[in-house]
Amino acid sequence: MTVLFLCAAFLLLYSFFGYPLVILSMAAARGRRKKACTYKELPSVMFVFACCWEGKRLEEKIKNCLALDYPRGKLDIVAVSDAGTLETLEVLKRAERDGILRVLYNPRRSGKSAALARALEQCDADVFVVTDADTLLEPGHLRELVMPFSDPSVGAATAVVHYSNVEESGISRSESLYWRFEFFTRKVESRLGRLTGLSGAFYAVRSELFKINDPRLDADFLAPLQVLEQGKKVLLLDRVSARDFSPATTTSLFARRVRTITLALWSLVRNARYLNPFRFPILSWQIWSHKILRWFLPVFMILIFASNAFLVTTSLFWQILFGGQVLFYLAGVLGALASKRKLKVPLVSSIWYFILSAGASIVAFFNLLRGRDYSVWTETARR
Repeated sequence: MTVLFLCAAFLLLYSFFGYPLVILSMAAARGRRKKACTYKELPSVMFVFACCWEGKRLEEKIKNCLALDYPRGKLDIVAVSDAGTLETLEVLKRAERDGILRVLYNPRRSGKSAALARALEQCDADVFVVTDADTLLEPGHLRELVMPFSDPSVGAATAVVHYSNVEESGISRSESLYWRFEFFTRKVESRLGRLTGLSGAFYAVRSELFKINDPRLDADFLAPLQVLEQGKKVLLLDRVSARDFSPATTTSLFARRVRTITLALWSLVRNARYLNPFRFPILSWQIWSHKILRWFLPVFMILIFASNAFLVTTSLFWQILFGGQVLFYLAGVLGALASKRKLKVPLVSSIWYFILSAGASIVAFFNLLRGRDYSVWTETARR
């Protein structure tokens, strides 16, 4: 039981602490990355977002598009209506008549990846920029996002996303706290030019490097892997940000986590070549360390708790460890109660979000075994 406890604890701690430290050491050994030169002439950009039920909320997105500081002759703004509601279509058609954007239509709801595939088929721009219908940008951040592409070795770049909602409930705040740690891991990966995850709310990729072969999979998840496969860099630009909305309830947040992990699992199963260490030694190690081990978080938590419970009578050391675990899960229960009552208790709510994410991984694996398709989304509550 001691060996079981140590193995599970090691894998859990390695994924969250060991892997980022190894990447940080590799980046330090390589030396400081040279700053990319700026474009003498800005590249052409297709700026794409998919929409369905946003309705009049899209008016804020369209105003935000108008405020973008980018040459209009080099900017093609495309909205893909994924079987949009009548109200959504009305807003889009009005914006199209005003010459602000052009609209592509998917008559049957097919999901974000299918919408991006539709736009990518018609893309003749240098850079393909993906955003969400709810995402709002600072005027100059589109220009900042595409600047690194002046370096031909850069294949993709993404921004920092700041989550918010009207009520700022405990659960939405805890998500923000959790992602601060994830941000550190992504930042050290970016120092190597080997970022393995893009923020779906706002990222850019060279058009010729991006292929959506199966719209049922998660294009946002596969984009950085495709770029790394072709020997190009993937960067996180911490000076560029976007504002998106975080679900304000436990139910909607859990549903989003389940969908995200399920799609990622399907994407890896259908692209298992990325897990082959003989073909992709560094990339496969990154995926196992940063993605898969974290999805196995609930397994490690159960093994640590069960093995510790078996050892609790053997010494004071194991009793203290077990007591710490009990307090951790009790704090999670308090976090659940706090989020239900919309109380702002950052520490216990963060623990609750950690446990919630572990539960989402379990459901996602069952979804994979059942063959459940999550490519077509359902609306996530903003409030």
